[in-house]
Order: sequence, then C-alpha cells, then structure tokens
Amino acid sequence: MEEFLVYYDDQCEVCQAGVSWLRALDRRHRVRPIALSSADLPAGLLLEDCLRELHVVTPTQTLVGWAAVARLARLFGPTWLAGAIGGVPPFSWVGRTLYRYVARNRYAVSRCRGGACGSAKPAEVRSRTTLSVFWTCRLAGFVWRLPLVAGAWVLSLGRNLRAYVRTFRRRLTLLDGKLTLLFIGSPMADLVPLIFGERFWAVFYDGVAIDPGSPKMRKSLRRHLDRQALTIHTVTATHHHEEHTGNLEWLSSKLHADLLLAPKTSKLLGALRVPWMRRMIIGQPAPLTVSPKPLGGRVATACSELQVIPTPGHSDDHVSFYDPRSKLLFAGDSFMGSYFSSPNPDVDSLIWIQTLERLIGVGVEILVEGHGHIHTLSKVIPDIPDVVIREAPEAELKAKLDFFRWIRRQVVTGQAEGMPPSAIAATCFPWGRRWTWERFGADVAARVLSGGEFSRAELVRSFQRRPNGEVMPEVYEMVSNTEPRSSKRDG
Repeated sequence: MEEFLVYYDDQCEVCQAGVSWLRALDRRHRVRPIALSSADLPAGLLLEDCLRELHVVTPTQTLVGWAAVARLARLFGPTWLAGAIGGVPPFSWVGRTLYRYVARNRYAVSRCRGGACGSAKPAEVRSRTTLSVFWTCRLAGFVWRLPLVAGAWVLSLGRNLRAYVRTFRRRLTLLDGKLTLLFIGSPMADLVPLIFGERFWAVFYDGVAIDPGSPKMRKSLRRHLDRQALTIHTVTATHHHEEHTGNLEWLSSKLHADLLLAPKTSKLLGALRVPWMRRMIIGQPAPLTVSPKPLGGRVATACSELQVIPTPGHSDDHVSFYDPRSKLLFAGDSFMGSYFSSPNPDVDSLIWIQTLERLIGVGVEILVEGHGHIHTLSKVIPDIPDVVIREAPEAELKAKLDFFRWIRRQVVTGQAEGMPPSAIAATCFPWGRRWTWERFGADVAARVLSGGEFSRAELVRSFQRRPNGEVMPEVYEMVSNTEPRSSKRDG
C-alpha cells in the first residue's frame, strides 16, 4: 500500500489543524506527517520550498501545494468528493490561488509567540504576531478542531465508564499473592474515575499497606478487609493528599500495624485543610491522634524490604517505594501518565523534572501508579484490561520527562517575551500537540469543578516556583491578569 509522507510547517496554525484532521481520518495509516522542525529532508527537497508550500512524497511522485491537498483529500471517504472536484479545472485554479494566498500570509497570523515556532524565521514571525492575533489564531484553531475535541472527550468518557465498570470494587491478587490491589471508592468519589479516569485503590505488598484511601472510601475498604483478612504489619503513604492518607490511622488501629510516615508528611497532615470541592468529593482526613514512627530509608516487609526513594514534585513530601529484587516501584503520584496537564496547587514541576531523571536510572520493570494502573512489559503480571499497560516504565518516564521539559521551555520563552500567564499557558498547549485537544475536555472539567485549582494555568505556575520559597499568587490571580506586567509574570 502506497505511503504518503507529508512534510508540513509545524509553526503554521493552518498546517497543524490540517495534520490533526489527517490523523483523525487516516484509519488505514497511509499518511505519515513529518514536522519540518525535526525533519531530515530527502534528496531533492529544499527546506525553503517545503516552508513555502506543503510537500507530499510518495514512492512514485512528489506533490506540492494545492495538488498535495487535493490528493490527500481523495484518500478518505468523507473528503473524497472535495478532493476529486478540487483536482480538476476550474476548481483547481481557484484552489491554487487561495492556497498560495494563505501560504504567503500565514506567518502574519501564526500563533508563534512563546517559542511555539522553531522551524524557520521564528524571530521574524514573532515580531509580526501581536497578542490579539495570537488569541484570534488560538480561537480559530479551536473552532477548526472542535469536532475532534468533542469526539475525543466523548471517547474518553466512554473509556472511563468501561474501566470503572470493569474494576468496580475489584480485588486483584498478583505476584503469587505478594501484591494485593483493592479498588475503593464512594458514590461521590466515583465521579473522579468517571470524569477523569483516575481510579482509587489501596496497595498491599508483602505485609505493607500503602495509600489506603480517603475517609469517604473507608466503607468499601472495610468490605474488602472483611471478605478476606490481610496480614499487615506496617501502614504508610507516599504523600499527604487526602485520597492517600484519610484511612491511615484507622487501618493501622484495625490491623494492629505500625504507622510509618515521612516527617514532612506527618507535619503536613497536622495542619491539612482540604479545599471545599475535594473535601466534598473525596473527603477531609481527621487529624492524627497518634504520632507516626518516622519513615527512614527502608521499610521492612515480610520477606525483604522496600527502599524509600524521595520523589518530590507532585508534592514536596512525596516518596516512592522500590523493591530492587522484583524491580517493582510503587510510584504513588510521582507518575500519573505521560501528559499530566491539570496538577494540584502544591506541584513543583522543576523539582519533578529532577525526580523523573532520578527514577529513569533506577531500573524499574514494574511501575504501580497511585490511581489504578500498572505499567510493565513483564509477563509475571498478567494482562488485565484497563489496568495493565504494556509499556516499558522507563520509556514512559522518559516521555513524561520530555513533556515537562517542553513545558519548561515554553514558560521560559514566554516570560522572556513578556507574555501574560494566560498566553504562556496557551503556548504550552498548541493545537498541533495531540495532548492539547485530546485532554481539552477533561482539563476544562477539572478547572470548572475545582474553581481553577486544577488547571493548565496551574501547570505553568508549577514551573515558576521561587527558590526562596516565597508564596506565589493563586491561579485565579494569574489568569485574571492579562497585562504583561513583570510583577505578575514572576508570580
């Protein structure tokens, strides 16, 4: 089957939108879009020519400009008629004229602020692109992709519902009984997996209980424990967030187990006040009435021990637990998918980058997330739909690291250009990046339901932490300020 190599200008909003549609229509994988910013051009093609007009290369021919657009349209059923008509006179003459006009003037309306352009003449493009043009182009890109955005959101909700049904209050026993995973929840807390796909579970490994859930999930956790007793001698948590710590003292007392916590986590739990929306959906943990034992560098298990690895970033007190014999990492929330775009307000992504760099060198073969997924290629973990993701943990950690590095470059460049925070956030999510429109629905829902606490703007803020620990303005203060004043940008 003939393959079509599409060389496109990835700093052009129109080109990015067209490529998004190509990927959505190309069910038979006949088209391979190649961004010019990262392309090694084949012999006979010049960068200046490819920047001037779209080039499509097949084993038998090279198509340019409108002819390339019309040929690509004829590959797909929904666009075949338009491509066929556009390929014959007089319609082809009109198509060529319009195409050349847009191609000549596209830089004047390119959304090329904040480092979004890189393949050609970025300084010139940015100098011609005002913020009003930037936002106009942003809106045009959204309208152009609206069917894709809506479709991705509907598919995402469908996948979330399927995973929720398949794992509802389920118990998984793996590694010859050494690892037990209990899916827990409550009527209100179940909104999270249904809308966002983040499920809740309590982890039990070789006598150690990790992250036993929130107070609202205690009833489902108790039902699991009543059905089958677990021998547990230690209860601990990866960090202080309510869905990980709300049942610590209760479980420790019920199972007569030691409670071990990192000193930072113990301190934060002493004054933890959960925002109202999270308190209503997930629950407010009660203050601890006992003093936990301090978590050291290792936690004894029934048969060996777990190494305690500091993994700050998602929160300052975050730790992960690693079994070097099984190469098994209980990552908590230090890994939550490769494209985590609506973080908690206490995230420090600059430190998170260092954590990811450290984890890549650990040698993880089985990665257990804090929210319902296991990432591994190891066959000792069986295939479990909607739970086990057959990807190498190191590769996924690298993908997340690359994502964070990309966001960091956009933030730094946007600040240097004097862009307001809301515009910097937009440059971090260009429509040409798949995560932008695929996660748009979930990210909007997170922002609305949290009152702006979880948002893409908060992700930008997480790269702007001040080294002296000075408190930064809240998300709404950043988003509402659209004037490029340095005092607000720095915050």
